[in-house]
Amino acid sequence: MKKIELCKLFQQISESETQRILNCSKAGIRKYPEGSYVFEQGGLPNRLFLLLDGKIQICKDFTSGKRDVLYLVETGNVFGEIFLFGDRKRYWYDAVAVTDVTVLEMPWDFFYHFCSNACEHHKQLTQNMLEILSENNFKITRKLHLISTSSLRERIAIWLIDSADEEGNVELHMNREQLADFLGVARPSLSRELMKMQKDGLVKVERNRIEICDKDAVEMLYG
Repeated sequence: MKKIELCKLFQQISESETQRILNCSKAGIRKYPEGSYVFEQGGLPNRLFLLLDGKIQICKDFTSGKRDVLYLVETGNVFGEIFLFGDRKRYWYDAVAVTDVTVLEMPWDFFYHFCSNACEHHKQLTQNMLEILSENNFKITRKLHLISTSSLRERIAIWLIDSADEEGNVELHMNREQLADFLGVARPSLSRELMKMQKDGLVKVERNRIEICDKDAVEMLYG
């Protein structure tokens, strides 16, 4: 319960109200092993998913074998939400467990129908959901900006600046293959370009971290 309460979807909702929501909505908790699909392209959307533990990759696979990673879902975030208020009848992407995951699954009907009491916690949940939709729409907008660039170096530069902390460090929460999929390039091409950028003094590449050595120069790559 504590993990659920800490999630943005349940902000400003008390523990007792959260329990009422879970009971009323008939939400359930399910575990998925690493590599399994929480949902797949072509499936019927009817639930909202809240990641309680682990990591989820939102991606689209093509018949050629290529995988385009749209974004990664971290613990405490929702996914599958873009279908909640739309008119799409089928998933057009996959949700794949990058690690073993624990997911809260909540039927959509709960968001569409208020009880006769018009409970404040139900209203707060819907408001939280709308804020999450706005934030996730911004993530997709950033991804579109990323893939619209003309060169791999420019694409890497945008990703680095967007992901870096105040000290200019980027902690890698995905492996090199997953990062290549996210950037829409082949892994060897990504590795070569990162090494070139390191040689040029722009970055320092470590196993689980990339340090931006010359922020002004990196920003100029897409300025």
